[in-house]
Amino acid sequence: VLCCAITSAASLGVFVVMIQNGVINVQSSEASSNAAFTISRVVNGDTSSDTSASSDGTVSAMSDQDIAAKLTPSVVCIQNYQVTQNYGFMQTDTSDSSVSPASEGSGIIMSEDGYIITNAHVVEGATSLKVMTSDGETYEAQLIGSDTVTDLAVVKIDATGLTAAEFGSSEDLRVADKVMAIGNPGGHELSSSVTIGYVSALNRAIANNTTGYTMEYIQTDAAINPGNSGGALINEYGQVVGINSAKISATGYEGLGFVIPIDTAQPIISDLIQYGYVKDRAVLGISGQFIDSMTGRFYGLPQGEYVAQLNSSEAQASGLQVGDVITAIAGQQLDSESTLRSAILSKKPGDTVTLQVYRSSTQQSATVELKLSEYSAG
Repeated sequence: VLCCAITSAASLGVFVVMIQNGVINVQSSEASSNAAFTISRVVNGDTSSDTSASSDGTVSAMSDQDIAAKLTPSVVCIQNYQVTQNYGFMQTDTSDSSVSPASEGSGIIMSEDGYIITNAHVVEGATSLKVMTSDGETYEAQLIGSDTVTDLAVVKIDATGLTAAEFGSSEDLRVADKVMAIGNPGGHELSSSVTIGYVSALNRAIANNTTGYTMEYIQTDAAINPGNSGGALINEYGQVVGINSAKISATGYEGLGFVIPIDTAQPIISDLIQYGYVKDRAVLGISGQFIDSMTGRFYGLPQGEYVAQLNSSEAQASGLQVGDVITAIAGQQLDSESTLRSAILSKKPGDTVTLQVYRSSTQQSATVELKLSEYSAG
């Protein structure tokens, strides 16, 4: 309606001025009907005020105290319970088992009806999950979806009227912006801890050692410790702009925390809620195991991915055979399993990849053209 009302260059100019002066808040273009949550874009907000939104619609900076008061109720503690076996002296009976806390992390309340964002590693291997809110209420939680590739997950509790977080665009961040992290370092005993720092760097590309997937993170010096994972990184307007995920904890390093940008997380979270997995992610369509050079020499095979099973019609039609060893993809030699995964993650279902394989039955190399299929949680 607003666009239809702009009938002259003069009125367009007024509209632009209103945006530039922060009178009009622009919503992210990604905030479609399928998006799990809305991301607000702040354009030239008035940083002189201590309130997040005034009566005329402008968005302004908040005091640290007001940010903490606003967002603390939106950050929860997530407890991961797993089955443990109880062994005694000369005891081999595994029927004596119990469920006990294995780890604790943080989460961000995304909606008033109980959807909560967290990290995949916070919920990994859980037999059951519990959520503890900042006011001490405890709920059983259901895992809605988890994506180990991007380290994102969604859980759901049976509750209403929760304080949902407000989300701001991570694309609006600049290096040296002040940010706040809220989470549970060490677990619920130190719940709702607040740390403050700055954006140290943006678009920091880091590869996951397990999956080989490279993702761009926000780097911050706000203190992030074990238990902070899945918690909120918040901008000066009291909006969540990232999900705390990792830190470098090696001796001699400090102040190196890494946060998943909320603009990156939004479509993944939306898919996890809608499908339980990330849609349109390509897979090779096989089951197998990586053979390193030492293992390969023992079995008389080259280093690469051993094909144990063909799981898709595309893989079966490619000519790939059980027992083959994939030695290269798109001309890149497989020096680790992450090399193969990383090459596939950059593709879409339906794309074709060229594989170099060693066929043990003939002891010869061959080239295989394989069409990638779509990953499904089922």
